[in-house]
Amino acid sequence: SKAYIEILKEVDVPVVFLDFYDEHGEFDCVISDNFYSAYEITNYLINKGHTKIAFVGNIYATSSIQDRFLGYYKSLLEHGMQLDKEYIISDRDNDGKLIDLSIPKNLPTAFVCNCDRIAYNLAKKLNEQGYRIPEDCSIVGFDNDIFSTLSDLKLTTVEVNMKEMAETAIKIIMSKVQDSNKKYGRVSIKGKIIYRDSVEQIK
Repeated sequence: SKAYIEILKEVDVPVVFLDFYDEHGEFDCVISDNFYSAYEITNYLINKGHTKIAFVGNIYATSSIQDRFLGYYKSLLEHGMQLDKEYIISDRDNDGKLIDLSIPKNLPTAFVCNCDRIAYNLAKKLNEQGYRIPEDCSIVGFDNDIFSTLSDLKLTTVEVNMKEMAETAIKIIMSKVQDSNKKYGRVSIKGKIIYRDSVEQIK
């Protein structure tokens, strides 16, 4: 919370944010490259022939979701595609509690989900409504966690390099312990796309 961050500003110890940042630029942080990874996986869908692509996630909830949305949006812009507000689907309230997903009446051919858990929930809901994944619509996730392989449908997703993120954060902390004046800013760790079964080529 912002109140907690204000307290940290007054504490004389090295601080590094991990998987989080906000407007407090004085704090160093280590994040996954959410923006570029979401941009790449949206490009992948477009290269597969998809033009009606939705984004699933509350874009006001976290910096990670917001960056993933912006990467998705950049891909649409570069391909001359309009952003349809009906295709921005919230997955949680402002307190982070998951809400029921609202499926657009005009079904997209693909969904970019902000995390694998939401992609899993979405696939389950679409199956309950009689849709087949990926034959009727494609789904991609983010994180490459347990939800990406929990069902028979194995999700195409972005693998976050948590090991490198943790190692980088430790190196920064150790360096700041030795010299409190050292500044690193925002350090991004690249993810990679894991290609599985949840994306169909549009004929």
